[in-house]
Formats: sequence, C-alpha cells, structure tokens
Amino acid sequence: DNLRDGLRDTVNAATDGQGVDIVIDPVGGDLATAAFRALAWRGRFVVVGFASGEIPKFAGNYLLVKNVEVSGVQWTDYCARQLDRVQAAQAQMFDLWSNGKLNPVISQTYELADFVKALGALSTAQARGKVILKIGESE
Repeated sequence: DNLRDGLRDTVNAATDGQGVDIVIDPVGGDLATAAFRALAWRGRFVVVGFASGEIPKFAGNYLLVKNVEVSGVQWTDYCARQLDRVQAAQAQMFDLWSNGKLNPVISQTYELADFVKALGALSTAQARGKVILKIGESE
C-alpha cells in the first residue's frame, strides 16, 4: 500500500537490514523513488529508462548521507563509442543463454504482421516479459 516505505522495509527484512547493493531501473517514477530508498550504504542506482513515463529526481542530501551513487547507461552511446565492448558483452550474453544460464521470460509471441498488437501490449503494460516478433517460419 505504501510503495515508498514498503519496498524499503521488505528489502531490509530480506537483507538483514542492509539494503541492496545495486538497482538497475528501467521504470522510473514512483518505483524508482522506492527502489532508491532500498539501497545499501555505498549502493549504486543505475538509470536505464523511464517506462513509467516519469523521470525520477534524486535528492543530493540522500546521496551524501547514504554514500550512494546514481549513474545512467545509454546503450546507443556504447554502440557508437565502444562497439567492441558491446559485441563482446552480447557474445557473452548469448553464450550464457545457449548454455541455459539465462532464461528470459517470454510474455507473448506475435507474427511480424501483428507488430501493432505487440506494441499495444507493451504500451499498455499487458506484457510481463519479453515480447517476441516472429519473422518467417519458426523451427
């Protein structure tokens, strides 16, 4: 009911009061604010997007008191500036996936011709995982 304090309290209960070391946030908004409060001392908060449509604001005093860091990752910058690192990271992720160590949640699968429906599922938060567009015949 109280996301702002409830998430922090739940995390603290699960971590013996320590909080989390890192938050990777693609959502922003109220969830970002709550997750930020769940950081451990010297924790890191990484902004990767604003799926909620709301850009979070971080209080400078909280950064100081908790000794936490906020940073951002813009993937296209890495593609433009350090393509070799992007390719190495993607190769490593595909290797983990092919060895069964990554199991992404696939919410829905659509034919390419139904891309409008797929976008609708994403934009209305009906998708609870990856949305797959099939191109051609599947094996």
